Amino acid sequence: MKRTLILALSTCFLVGISVAQQGVRDVVYAFPYARSSQAIAPLSAMERWGRGDWKAFFRLFEDDSARIHATYALDAYVHASSRDAARSQAAARALNTGWGVVNSGVARQQLIVDMGRLGDDACVPTLAGMLASAEYSGDAAMALAVIRTASAITALEKAAAGNPGPQKAAIDIALAHARKLGAPNASVKPTAYVLSKKERKAGFELLFDGTHIDRWIGNKVAYAVEDGAIVVKPSGGSGGNLYTDQEYGDFELRFEFMLTPGANNGLGIRTPTKGDAAYVGMELQILDNEAEKYRNLKPYQYHGSVYGVMPAKRGFLKPTGEWNQQTVVAKGSRVQVILNGETILDGDIREASANGTADGNKHPGLLNTKGHIGFLGHGDVVKFRNLRIRSMD
Repeated sequence: MKRTLILALSTCFLVGISVAQQGVRDVVYAFPYARSSQAIAPLSAMERWGRGDWKAFFRLFEDDSARIHATYALDAYVHASSRDAARSQAAARALNTGWGVVNSGVARQQLIVDMGRLGDDACVPTLAGMLASAEYSGDAAMALAVIRTASAITALEKAAAGNPGPQKAAIDIALAHARKLGAPNASVKPTAYVLSKKERKAGFELLFDGTHIDRWIGNKVAYAVEDGAIVVKPSGGSGGNLYTDQEYGDFELRFEFMLTPGANNGLGIRTPTKGDAAYVGMELQILDNEAEKYRNLKPYQYHGSVYGVMPAKRGFLKPTGEWNQQTVVAKGSRVQVILNGETILDGDIREASANGTADGNKHPGLLNTKGHIGFLGHGDVVKFRNLRIRSMD
């Protein structure tokens, strides 16, 4: 059985490479964030693209067994096409075709996300037509806010003025976000991060390469990509949460972050996407330890601590406005946090909570074996970049 599977996958891989040469080449280069095993099926799907059969490709989204591979393939195609004006127009036409072909809500939401990330004006009329839909208006408004060209903003303005229904709140938020950021600067090339040879060999993959947040779910209005970083801009609220689209159990996560004065955020690990991650999962503090307003916090509330459970050592953050490097290793019940080369936390959460947690509260998700990784907004501007992860499951 294993031998047959290997031969089948190898055949798919070779077929994918043998057709649509330019498209396949783009997909290979656009897959820095995917495991090689996840790339095989999308490469095979390129055969349909070579024949120009977009309708057949988009129907893969209706098949539960093929949907994840189709998603990776489409993400790769859009990622490559967004860097070239001519190919971007072709990709926009393909996405508009997809909207007329697929029927499932999951498939349509994926298309909306990719329309936004492509950033081409040719997708604006299709997205604008969704703004009156109770089912898709929020996603479409968010996609238009990401595109934020003059026509995208005009579409949001018209919808905001003529939509008194429950969709108006999401449209208003998207419009405010688009106006605040202004039109995209086409002359600025996105900063793209790549894995080192050592990291690739160790099994790391990119969670964020500096150009898009397609591997993330949650609040993609308050969390946006700017100058190669994920920037949370609360706009009067907490900023909400942004989660990885996949779940992780044992892992090593490496990333960089920049704090603004008095900033507070959190890194949720092994958490569901609903509920307070500090309790339904686990929250590692991301905090400006030196801010005067935080001088009376409990030890388990400072940067790097497992909130309410284990305190981290202080004194190793760089000044606000500078980039910090952090590594988090979660293996079983042991959690380690390394900040700027110094181990500030290394302990066993099971042992630490055996006689009750430090804050005296119940943490029902503390010993989850798997869950999402997320950034947890607390109302402050924080930047993140160069995120890569190695699963140890």
